[in-house]
Amino acid sequence: MKNIIIRIIISIVVILVISACSKDEEESTTITYTCTGSSSGSGPTIGDVTLKEATYTKGNDSFTFVNSTSANHVYSGQSPFCHTIDVSSTTASMYRTNSANTGNATIAGGQSIPAYDNVTAYYTIMTYALATYHMYIYADNDSSFYLNGYGYSSKSSADAVIFMTNENHYTIQ
Repeated sequence: MKNIIIRIIISIVVILVISACSKDEEESTTITYTCTGSSSGSGPTIGDVTLKEATYTKGNDSFTFVNSTSANHVYSGQSPFCHTIDVSSTTASMYRTNSANTGNATIAGGQSIPAYDNVTAYYTIMTYALATYHMYIYADNDSSFYLNGYGYSSKSSADAVIFMTNENHYTIQ
């Protein structure tokens, strides 16, 4: 009887040790890479618009500007990743969707494009660890911005996409 009790106690201890180890392993895999550092009081300046130091969302995606040069980006509800933002003075003419469907944008030959406006977008590089993402950004006011896509591997890839649609429109809610 004494041997059975000792075996039960040893079994319980082993189960507790294994359980504690597996819990530590689970917790160690949920690392977040959030931005740290001090606030600058605002987000990045895009042309003549300075974005707010706030969270901008689009569906399950978000950018939270921590200051004027960094943002936490959450893609599809995953853990946030800190990105360093560099907005250059390089510009490009882009077509941006508009809610009025007025066809203000024109292409070569003066042809109107319904539901788009011509805007000036600024070339942006976002860096995370060893990855570099190229895109263009247009801020229509301090609470709203558009990207011409996210995650292009080169500037030439970002240059090739001249449309900014509501699919990449981020706003403060």
